Amino acid sequence: MGSLDPKWVIAALGCVAALCGAPASAQWPAGQVRIVVPYPPGTEPDVMARDIGQRLSHNGNVVVIENRPGANGMIGTAAVAKAAADGNTLLMIDRLALVTNPMLYSTLPYDPKTDIRPVAEVGRINLLVAVRQNFPGSTYKDFVAYSRTAPGKTNVGTGGNGHVNHLGMEMLAQSENMQFSYVPYKGVAPAINALLAGEVDAVMAGGLVMSQHAGGGRIKVLAVGDTTRSAFLPDVPTLGEAGGKPGAIPSTVFMLAAPGKTPAPVIDQVSAAINKVLADPELQASYRKRGVELLSSTPASSQEGIQRETVVYDALMKRSPIKLQ
Repeated sequence: MGSLDPKWVIAALGCVAALCGAPASAQWPAGQVRIVVPYPPGTEPDVMARDIGQRLSHNGNVVVIENRPGANGMIGTAAVAKAAADGNTLLMIDRLALVTNPMLYSTLPYDPKTDIRPVAEVGRINLLVAVRQNFPGSTYKDFVAYSRTAPGKTNVGTGGNGHVNHLGMEMLAQSENMQFSYVPYKGVAPAINALLAGEVDAVMAGGLVMSQHAGGGRIKVLAVGDTTRSAFLPDVPTLGEAGGKPGAIPSTVFMLAAPGKTPAPVIDQVSAAINKVLADPELQASYRKRGVELLSSTPASSQEGIQRETVVYDALMKRSPIKLQ
């Protein structure tokens, strides 16, 4: 048998490497993992990202958290959409931002249908409604009656146009035939501060932040949007108990997503790793104390959640005064 041409051998080995390299390229992680959080440090999604990153790092991975707040999550989302599709760049975001930004903004710095791919749902936070300390009334029914006396009479502080507490209050308004005047702030914390100062009448937020101010009588918490009462504020009735329509106060679901062209095998590996972290009983217990329910999901079920909320909020936006930006 004659000798083989070295050039042919090199070419052949290159072809084999290319063929065999496809599965190898699907191994995750292939390097440093970056979790982009489009919210300021110290917020709930930031804390979730850091807790997950710390536990992923225990496996020998290097995980860094990068905060890119602004534009209702669009700045951070755009950064992930343009990143390498290898699973090493992830986005921690409120699912509602992925759902409603295409409804709220005429142009986006990314294509929401192709540039972002769901990986896993991480945690759910139930929201509550509160009013200023000197609000004329102390119950949810008082709030509804007051707000119905004149359209736009009630001023509601929000975390910004399209923020979950903005759309949540609009959902509540439509369920009770109310009309609010919305006052946007740069996040929930400034909106809460405005409520404490009496600059706005009402705000919607999570149980942890509400409980920090309710104990001293600085605000009046009227109802929680869940079928069970909040562990933080057990004396506050559910919306149904308070006389409202169950389901009219939404919950916030934070999720992880990846660049849209990330291969399915990589997405599955990342999702499995995240779910393993979230299943830790110690982590679950610590989050329950903060009013957060850690979730278990698949990429497919995460996508289904986006589709369900798209139907709900598309109908809401068509009936609301919230305008396209």
